[in-house]
This record gives sequence, structure tokens and C-alpha cells, in this order.
Amino acid sequence: MDAKDILGIPKTQLPTTQEKKSRPQKEPQRKPDGISREVYALTGGLAPLMPSIDVSQLKKRPPSDEKITWQWLPFTNSARKDNLQLYHWVRVVNGVPPTGDYSFAKYNKSVDVVKYTDEEYEKYLTDPMWTKEETDQLFELCERFDLRFIVIADRFPSSRTVEELKDRYYVSRAILIARAPSPTDVSGHPLVKDPYNVSQEVERKRALSMVLSQTKHQERKDAEVLAEAKRITDSRMASRAAEEPEMPVASHVGSESADRAVVLGDTVSPSSNIQLPSATVVPSTSIIADSASTLASLRMLRVYLRTYALEQMVQAASSSAGLRTIKRVEQALQELGVNLKPKVPTKAVCAEHLELRKEILTLLNLQKQ
Repeated sequence: MDAKDILGIPKTQLPTTQEKKSRPQKEPQRKPDGISREVYALTGGLAPLMPSIDVSQLKKRPPSDEKITWQWLPFTNSARKDNLQLYHWVRVVNGVPPTGDYSFAKYNKSVDVVKYTDEEYEKYLTDPMWTKEETDQLFELCERFDLRFIVIADRFPSSRTVEELKDRYYVSRAILIARAPSPTDVSGHPLVKDPYNVSQEVERKRALSMVLSQTKHQERKDAEVLAEAKRITDSRMASRAAEEPEMPVASHVGSESADRAVVLGDTVSPSSNIQLPSATVVPSTSIIADSASTLASLRMLRVYLRTYALEQMVQAASSSAGLRTIKRVEQALQELGVNLKPKVPTKAVCAEHLELRKEILTLLNLQKQ
């Protein structure tokens, strides 16, 4: 009895000839050049994460006169002090084994811990919170474990924090300064160059632990507070920039132009047929608006080059003039022996340069009328 009998479903025999689904044939992966068949079979064609040898070296054949063998030979390590002898496989060329020190011995770096005498301890290292025995044990562990203060704190006999051990070790900088002929001779030493601040380190770790222990909800709230603070700062900067008066250069130029307009208005008689348009003497409202917008945009930058500000002010002042007039202004500056861009762009020089440009522009407009 099967499931069909239980459910009352009539049995149907499967067709004897069932078409087999055609499977796509796998394309054989071609072995790349320069790799032996055994290595390719072991790695399965997967490239290593880091290239162990240059690709050009794979196709390079050894010279015919070299006979290379691999031998199991002993070696000594100068970084060890116990004269331990180990063995490894060595590439031997023409029966001559390589000589010299072990290649990894150069990575054995040790820290030169300051040694002090009893007199130096009494003079520079005396501390009521530390005994001489504890200080000796600390410096011995520092030399033994290469200033790994986490390990030193674990091996230290008394209960001292890592910060306390570091602070005590960095006191030895006083001995270095006292031994040197002048303070500049030891200014590059790590103990003197980067002093240790124990209170700052404790506060840093406390703040870091608070950040790491925050929940996702607290992180979202902090991000919202920072975004709101940035929005308030930007809005205050924009309102402050709008409320601040214009630059002294622009006000000075505007007053000079107004005075010149009054003088010219007095000299021209009312009965004269020559009528000077207001645009030729007094700056139009569009120019003043352009100058004000340029100053506002410069204040938003907070930090900018004075030459960049001068270029913006020149563009704002000559915005209503045509390209031909601007070229005539530049030609007049060259005839007067004035550089188009000041070589020493101080505030006074930029103000005078801008004033000269506006005077030349006003003169050209008067000549045109």
C-alpha cells in the first residue's frame, strides 16, 4: 500500500521512454601558462589572495649551468640567545648552500629601556606612591615584554592599572634630559617627544567605553542632535552674514562715486543740452546688488584668498559693462603700468586697485556720452 492507495488515486505507470534533459557540456578550463599541472590540480584553478611571485618570474627558465637542489639543513638565529639549532629546507645552487644570518632575524626588534642608578633614582624618580622595589620590577618587565603594558599589568605583582604603569615608566624622561648635554639632543626621543598624559588617557578610555556601550536608539538620537545643531549653526551664519554691513572697500567706493556725481552735477549748467545718464556717474542699483551678493557669498566661505575676493568684486563691478569695455579698462591699466592682478594683494592694494578700475570705467562711460 502506498500514498495513492490511501488517497484512492488510480495508479499510472510511468512511460518507459522518458526524454532525458540535455545538460550543457562544461567547457574544460585551460591551465594557465607558467603553472605546473600538479599545482593547478591542487589549487583547483583558484588564484591566491596575494601574489607570491612575480608573473614574469614564472616563465623565466633557470640558467642551464645551474644545478638547483633543496636540502634539509640546520640554521642558527642570531635573535636567539639559547643557541637553539633548527632545520629547514634550503635552496642550494651548484652544491653551495647559502651563508649568512637567518633571514627573519632582522625582525627581532627590542626596546632600549632606560637604566638608572641609585643616585639617579633618588634624584629624579622618587615618588611617595611608588617604592624602589616596585619601580625596579616595572622596568624589568618593560624590558622583558618590550613595553607591552597590557601584559606587564597582568604580570605585575601589585594591583596597578595600565595607565599608572605607563605614567610611572614615562617619568624616566627626566633621566634622559639630565644626562643629555642640552635638551635639544634628546628632543627626538619618543619619551621626550611624546609625553604621556595619564588624566587625558583615562578620560579618553572612559569616553570610548561610553560610545561603545551605546544602543542603536542612543546613536540615532545623537545623530539627530548633531544634525539639528548643524542646521542651527548654518542658519545663524546666514542671518549674521545678512546683518553685517558691507566691506569698507565697497562703502568707500560708493561714497566716492556719489561725491563725484555731486561735483559733476554742479559743473554742468542746467541750460546745457548734454544730458548725462545716471548710469554713467552713479552706480546702478544692479551693480550695488551684485556687490552685496558677492560680499555675502564671500562671508559664507569664511576663509578665502584675497585675490579671489578681488576677482569677484571686479566681476561684480563690471557686470553691466560689455566685453569691449572691459578690454578697454584692461588696456588702460596696461598703459598706466598697472598689473591686471596685484603682485602683493594686501587689503589696501586691492582697495586701490578696485577703485582705479571703477574710475577708468566711469571715465570710459563719460567719453562714450
